[in-house]
Amino acid sequence: MQLLKKGVGAIVLILSVGLGAAVVWPQLARSVAAEQPPLVAVSTTPNHSSGQPEAKTPSKPQAAAKPALPPKREMIQVTVVKVKADLLNEWLEFQKNETIPMLKKAGVTQRDAWQTGIFGESGMYAFVTPIENFNQYDGDNPPLRALGADGARAYAEKNRRFIASSHTYADQTRPDLGYVVKMTGPPKLALLSNVQIALGKGADYEALIKSDVLPVMRKAHLGYAVSQTMLGGDVNEFTTLIFYDSFADIGKGHPFDRILGADGSRQLTAKAVGIVTHVERHIVRYVPELSFAPRPIT
Repeated sequence: MQLLKKGVGAIVLILSVGLGAAVVWPQLARSVAAEQPPLVAVSTTPNHSSGQPEAKTPSKPQAAAKPALPPKREMIQVTVVKVKADLLNEWLEFQKNETIPMLKKAGVTQRDAWQTGIFGESGMYAFVTPIENFNQYDGDNPPLRALGADGARAYAEKNRRFIASSHTYADQTRPDLGYVVKMTGPPKLALLSNVQIALGKGADYEALIKSDVLPVMRKAHLGYAVSQTMLGGDVNEFTTLIFYDSFADIGKGHPFDRILGADGSRQLTAKAVGIVTHVERHIVRYVPELSFAPRPIT
């Protein structure tokens, strides 16, 4: 069983959410009605010849605002590793003192780290980095770029001591299926669900999220991120994340149950029959000390 298959993004948090996912926090669109300009303006200044209010020439109607472009989907690399329990503390120091400096020297600008948050397989970590272009995989890997041939070989030998297993995926973030809430920093916790979709039912699943799931997340005011496996795993799998600040918030119950009630939650589950074939849920915790991002320009 794997902890993090793959959005913040977050996450676009990307923030990387997710896992599989960098999460982007766009501003909410303003009301269309509020953006419509008046077509005619009438001045109350008296007309000097008639003493009547002077009507201005109708102003030229402004062009209708262009419809907002759909949120951009991005590719992310998600590497899930299981660390040997007896070497965990040493591995954490290795990450901080050698891996992160090596990645930065190689030109990697961002990495988000997540780990199992009690509920899930222990010793599991997931690292999310953006895929700027697949051309990046044609050249030297980060250790070779940063350390040279001998240094990269020594780094790999050290790293292998700590790792029991490793699996890398390419995911696509799906901001069109997510819901953004204003946050001052990365989320502390997330409820991660690996969702298996029946073959040929991807469009139905996306429609279900838009019609039934997103309204619940808006009413609950919870950040929600979605990503989709493209390479390295089951292409019929989506990963969703619901972001929380504490286990106490998680303990209040799933948003489906809290917002829809027991009957409404059952009805939503019934709608997913024939579309969703399997769901696994885990709690994951964001690991700031193993994450890094570009410094904001001041």
